This record gives sequence, C-alpha cells and structure tokens, in this order.
Amino acid sequence: MNNKRRKAIITLLIIFLMGFVIGLLAGLACSGGAARDAVIEDEEAADEVVELVQKAVEHKPEAKESKAAKSSPKEIIYHRKRLPYSKLFNDLNEEHLNVAKRTGLKRVPKNRAEVESEGLVEIKDNDLYIIYDLRYSVPFLTKNAARELEAIAQAFSDSLRNHGLLDYKLVVSSVLRTEDDVLRLRRSGNPNASANSAHCYGTTFDIAYTRYYREDESKEFMQPFELTKVLGEVLLDRRNAGHCLVKYERQEHCFHITAK
Repeated sequence: MNNKRRKAIITLLIIFLMGFVIGLLAGLACSGGAARDAVIEDEEAADEVVELVQKAVEHKPEAKESKAAKSSPKEIIYHRKRLPYSKLFNDLNEEHLNVAKRTGLKRVPKNRAEVESEGLVEIKDNDLYIIYDLRYSVPFLTKNAARELEAIAQAFSDSLRNHGLLDYKLVVSSVLRTEDDVLRLRRSGNPNASANSAHCYGTTFDIAYTRYYREDESKEFMQPFELTKVLGEVLLDRRNAGHCLVKYERQEHCFHITAK
C-alpha cells in the first residue's frame, strides 16, 4: 500500500470515528446526566482507536527493507496499558479555584508589570521541561507550584530512565494569567476565559500531552501517546499522594494541574 493510499484510508477512518463520537455525544446529551459515564467511556475508546490508527501508519511491513528504511529512526514503545485519563484526572475546576485562592496570590495581577512585584518564581527552560510559546500567560508561579512542577518533571525523567526509554522533556503550555492576558484570550476567540480561573493565582500550570521535547530524534523516537502513558502514571502518583489536583483537558490537549 503506497503512502498516498494509506493516508487517505487513515483520514477517512478518523473522520468517520470523530463523526460517530460527536453524534453519540449529542444523543447522550439529550438523555440527561445518567449518560455521563457512557460518554467518558466512548471518548476513551475513541482515543484508543485513534492511537491504534496512528501506530498502524508508523509500522510498515518488514519485508524487503530498502536502504532508506534501514536508516529511518527507530520507534521506541512503552509496553504499558493506556490509563483512562478522563476518569482518573477529573478534579473539578471549582476545586482547583478553591485551592488556588487559598494558597496562591491574594489578588490577580492587572498586567505583566505587576507580576514581578508579587514575590513569584520565574520558571525557565531547563533539563526537565521547556516553556512553550506563552501567548496568553507569563512564566511565573508561587514557590510551592514551581516546586510541584519541578517534582513532576523530575519524576517523569526518572521514570523514562528507569524503564529504559528515551529522554524527553515536558512542555509547559500555560502558566500565570494576568487580567490583561484574560482579556486578550477572550478577544482571540475563547469566550470561556475568566479572571476567576486558577491560572490567575500562580498555583496552576498546564502540561501538554500532545507535545514533548527531544533535541535529536534522528535515530530513535517515541510517539506522544506513548510518553503520555508515563506522564499519566507520574501524575496519578502525585495526585494520590495529595500533592496536586489534575484535570484532563481534552480540548486544550493538556493536563491542568494545581499545586496543593
């Protein structure tokens, strides 16, 4: 099967799958709150099918390897079952906000100039994580939240090494939002952006689950969904130990985390 035909088939499968899930969600929404668990289960099943399709694209027949195939990077697999992220990481936004108000900033900074006077810690790219294109937030956290981010990133790195996997960095996609950041976010097309968000108190950060960083993938690489298996295990341990709250954000493609 040539590449164009394979891509066409995969595209049709994904379109059909997403149409099926959207139709199912719409039908279940009409039947009331009793259907919520079924919705979550179908969403998780949909994610798993999409991941299997992606894996199928990456794995080509081994017969008659060409010179190009022999020199292509090797994919490393984490042979563990995918966790049900929606079920395990479903701490309500209200819980995040309550913790943020209790342990974070006493007032929301109006603009970025005010942030430096709040006694926060600036987070920067390092050996464990990178800060990704913060258009609507600034890289500052409370000391406790900065420590929690560091602990999660260190545990992720340690787990990769202990399981004989590749060394990847986490990608932090959102941090502290000022009032001005919230306003700009609303203008960008997100009407749900609120100044009454845990992100506004310096206790909360987002870690992407569709992007991870590695400088050189020319010889070996891992798919994001394989790396998320590892990150999910780390977050479950941290959450169960009472260190943080975690919300699996499907639309934002991230784990929304508030330090406790």
